[in-house]
Amino acid sequence: MGKAKKGATEKPRVFDRNGIVAIIVAAITAVSFLVGFIVRGAVEQPYLRKIDEIVRLIDSASVYYDDKTADEITAGLVKTLLPGDKYAAYYSPNEYNRVRAEDKGNYSGVGVAFKRNASGLYDGTIGRVYFNSPAYKCGIREGDVLVAGVFKGQSEYAEFASLTYGTKSLMQVVLEFLSQFGVGESVQVKVLRGEEELTFEVIKSNYIVSYIEYMDNEKRYYFSTEEDGFHGRAEDGGLAFLSPDTAYIKLCEFEGGAAEQFGEAIGYMKGRGKTKLILDLRDNGGGLTTVLSGIVSYLVNDNGSGKIKILETRGEKEIAGFYTDKNHYDAFLTDISVIANCNTASASEALINALNDYGDPAAHNGARFDLGRLILTEKHPTRQTYCTYGKGIMQTTYGLRSGGALVITTAYVYSPLSDKCIQDLGIETADENNRVSDENAIVRADAVLH
Repeated sequence: MGKAKKGATEKPRVFDRNGIVAIIVAAITAVSFLVGFIVRGAVEQPYLRKIDEIVRLIDSASVYYDDKTADEITAGLVKTLLPGDKYAAYYSPNEYNRVRAEDKGNYSGVGVAFKRNASGLYDGTIGRVYFNSPAYKCGIREGDVLVAGVFKGQSEYAEFASLTYGTKSLMQVVLEFLSQFGVGESVQVKVLRGEEELTFEVIKSNYIVSYIEYMDNEKRYYFSTEEDGFHGRAEDGGLAFLSPDTAYIKLCEFEGGAAEQFGEAIGYMKGRGKTKLILDLRDNGGGLTTVLSGIVSYLVNDNGSGKIKILETRGEKEIAGFYTDKNHYDAFLTDISVIANCNTASASEALINALNDYGDPAAHNGARFDLGRLILTEKHPTRQTYCTYGKGIMQTTYGLRSGGALVITTAYVYSPLSDKCIQDLGIETADENNRVSDENAIVRADAVLH
């Protein structure tokens, strides 16, 4: 809703690879699985010289026009020169500055994203409410449907559906509504929660995202950020139906402080005496490989090697392995199950592959996981089978002299030990009984652990 994810304005942007109105790209100082490597300065690898020529051409085109025109020309050149790369993108200097801030967990807005319905359209249903955001703090929740709002300068609520006309979609109306408001301004909205209509007043704010939520059979614990020293907030009222030895962790994205927060969650889980983990990756579209590395280090045992291979990339002339740089695995964690859907993509899929490759305790002396413990809740819209998204390629982000950036696909991604690439395939469960509804997913995940 107000989460201007990877854009130059307050408007959320639609990222076509999943059902969330959001777009996630890399920080300039880190490697991102969603958009790939970050390269500064001249391109040295021979196989990237052609890409470097494109970068130089696009950058030079920006010299002769005002900023707005230059951005339009550059974006057009990307689509013209790279028609087969659906992940290719250009970011203006303002957009790229916002990208880098958000990769550190610094966001601005209200803090929700919208999800497509079964017909592939945006109907105002909120697919995600970001922990620690203004929307989360005021009580808006996933599944609420945004139906009306008070436009700036007006005093009465307007129904969004009544404002669609011609080719203007409901989502365009909603985004135009939200874009009116700046940081510090009040946004008044109505949502439907089931059959109940609720009214909220949300203040658009700068905030630091919390990416983790923990629950067991008694407690709910969500993770704050550097605003209060990364101390979590515990509340009564978890998931009463969970087995007493089991914890549930929802991981929203691989960005910002997600690895540190995940480590906190694992520590809290240990302190609560839980030994089995349900990891929820539904609608998690990926993020930074550095964050992925940190999270894998808590879930996979390195057998004393000091590092764990988490994935391998293969470009035209270069093969590279990516490894964890620390080992945080603790033997108290014995078993893992994972919940995913067709919007589980990129770094999330890499995590599932790594867990599967290292999930034999006899071979790796760690926690048990295999694809018989993968729970899937949605059919892929084009493959018509229960599977994850299927993104097994990586992009490189090139900084331009103008201050903007260009994103180009440069490599395929393979699982660390089993040598699999899931591009356009996704990951399927090994147990047909694990194809369930969203409502039954956690119950099923608990069942496969016992």
